[in-house]
Amino acid sequence: MSSTILTGKRAAAFQQADGEWIYALFMRTFESNVSPHIDRWCAFALGNYAQVMRRVFSHASNCESGTLRSRAGRIKPENFIESFRRELARPSLLRDRQIELSVSSAYSPIPESMFEDLRRTLVRAGFEDRADQLARGKVSVSLHADIGLLLSIYGSDGPLSVWRVLNERDCGTLQVDVPAPSPSKTAMDRMPQIRCHAIDGENRLVALGCAPWRHAGWQYNAVGSFITEVAYPIEMEAPGFAKKAIPLFRAALRDAADVPSASRITVTRSPEGVDEYRQRRADELAQKLGVVPTGEAAPEVFSFAFGDLLHRENTDQLLYGLGTLLDTQVHWDVLEKRAGAEPDPSFLAADAQLSLCLA
Repeated sequence: MSSTILTGKRAAAFQQADGEWIYALFMRTFESNVSPHIDRWCAFALGNYAQVMRRVFSHASNCESGTLRSRAGRIKPENFIESFRRELARPSLLRDRQIELSVSSAYSPIPESMFEDLRRTLVRAGFEDRADQLARGKVSVSLHADIGLLLSIYGSDGPLSVWRVLNERDCGTLQVDVPAPSPSKTAMDRMPQIRCHAIDGENRLVALGCAPWRHAGWQYNAVGSFITEVAYPIEMEAPGFAKKAIPLFRAALRDAADVPSASRITVTRSPEGVDEYRQRRADELAQKLGVVPTGEAAPEVFSFAFGDLLHRENTDQLLYGLGTLLDTQVHWDVLEKRAGAEPDPSFLAADAQLSLCLA
């Protein structure tokens, strides 16, 4: 599998008149499948602390999958995040300069193919006059004075990537001390309850806190989603959360017990918003299970036990088909209670958590 190899990290920053710091983040990388291996710097984030950290967490999820790694091998996402926290605490000075914006080729500051979409973005952000200027030709802006305009184009919510206008040479040699968020002693109080089961050797069934069970895909996908959807927002409120929470979640997935075979799965063929492709996947699953004859559409709602998928010649196909359905199409009722045995711990945890949610 091809990977991006990380060989360097750097942060630069300047302080606005209102006191807020604006950061630019850079990585030096090369692609493992491209020879010769020549690493280059590339800007990948521009914005305030929360905005650039959103990009850091996104790249951290790629570390979990192995598509972003170091020369020595895999990088743990929690270590990647911590390393950028250190960079952000002592960045280089991001020097002011004029940036020439023009609408031109695919690699120009603004590709012609994207200008109409960008115009609408600029109008919504209050920069209609600048959009008109760009339509007429080149526009020269200041990195510091016009940062609002640049963020609307190249920031975390902008339509274009910041490498189009910034490069590593914009970092000065002077480093500045920037107050960094202190780790919260109560960060892990924010950790949601983790419930998980193994669907097979790689795929996991996960429920966090009050959320329903969902097919989270392969373990690295589940961890990647946790990083961006759970760890990031909590980290912004409770610094230090990600460093402890990500390994804990990864271990829970690794050690998960199998889904109890008595668990019930209810499939809704076509809930609102589901496209025809996903409806066909539900049809195929129902056909392979023998719910309907080959070629017929599935019932609008059908149900089966998880054990019905197992120990069959087509088990792998059935599990794969189940994984292609959307969360809105599948409801999992994880429950197992055998005569003379204690109820399944996952069900007890879910039942207790549900009571907590409804309280």
